[in-house]
Amino acid sequence: MATFTELLNDVYTLTNRPDLVGETELAVKAATLKAHQLDFFYKDIEEIGMSFPSADYLQTIDYRTILPLYRALKYIRKTDASGAPGLPFKIITPAEFLDRYNLERTDVAYVAGEAIQLKSSTALQYILFGCYLNPNINPATYNSWVALDHPFAIVYEAAATLYKMIGQDEQSTMFKRLTDEQFQFLRQSNIQAEGF
Repeated sequence: MATFTELLNDVYTLTNRPDLVGETELAVKAATLKAHQLDFFYKDIEEIGMSFPSADYLQTIDYRTILPLYRALKYIRKTDASGAPGLPFKIITPAEFLDRYNLERTDVAYVAGEAIQLKSSTALQYILFGCYLNPNINPATYNSWVALDHPFAIVYEAAATLYKMIGQDEQSTMFKRLTDEQFQFLRQSNIQAEGF
């Protein structure tokens, strides 16, 4: 398991700069976010069942309250009280809310600010909500599947960033090349859940 401390220690080993504690912590946090945000990886999807206080045709999800690490919407499906999946909502932009006849579309969802708006063709109380999450980069509660499966993607990126911060461009460039290789491996292994 690659903990935040283990990643820090690996970066200290590569940079030989254990005196740059704050800078190294910042570089590891930034590298973790960057690795996760390279693509929409299936391992970043969180799926939860939700219920609204009452059934209605219009519902709003304050996603930051429910999932503070929310990154992007993946899907929303209608369900019933038992959790049996039903019809999916079509994810649209706010501008697509009206159809070509200027009528409001139904069974659609869109993100507006920090809320997801749902317009259903039936009274809606239960949904299955799937979204991409950012990793938890708080050192005390750090949690990243990239750190577990591809720790050198984070370590090399953090080392490159740290070397750039202290003006050692040659070392930064070398670690950027190593990072690019690791990011390629990360994408190859995690874009699809099924291998070839």
